[in-house]
Amino acid sequence: MEEDLLSLPTRRRVYEAVREAPGLGAREVQRAAGIGWGETVYHLDRLCQANLLQREKSGHQDHYFVASVPLGDRRLLRLARSPSARRLLVALLEAPGSTVPALVAGTGLSAGRISVHLGRLADLGLLRLGRRDRLRTFELEDRDQVLRLLVTYRASLADEWVEGLLATWSEILRP
Repeated sequence: MEEDLLSLPTRRRVYEAVREAPGLGAREVQRAAGIGWGETVYHLDRLCQANLLQREKSGHQDHYFVASVPLGDRRLLRLARSPSARRLLVALLEAPGSTVPALVAGTGLSAGRISVHLGRLADLGLLRLGRRDRLRTFELEDRDQVLRLLVTYRASLADEWVEGLLATWSEILRP
């Protein structure tokens, strides 16, 4: 049955777009597959009905994943699709226990944007809160999970922040 569903070239392009970049929204899938909106929605629905793709709702946007992507990865990938969220994740990996002013200085993001993403990380249970003097500190609950996700999905998440972090980690971990 799976082979039959993917025998249509258009549907295969939709599936491959999601496989190569898990967590894409429908418009991003449309652009990646190079097809019309109606076709995109139709094929995404068919692939979800057949359990080849999973649809995850996040606020006002749906994100699509191949069925083999673990739930924990899907939750984090939904957030990591945002370039500013990736910048924050990298900053938290590089400097655990950072404060909002330190994160603003390190990422160039506004305090408001950082607070939004910190709230989303906290909602997902991925953030550990602390205190230093009068300031709140933030640390990723599972740094290894975030690092593994960035390595695993590097091709679809690559930007200068992720590449810089992974180059540094590669140097540290090289025997």
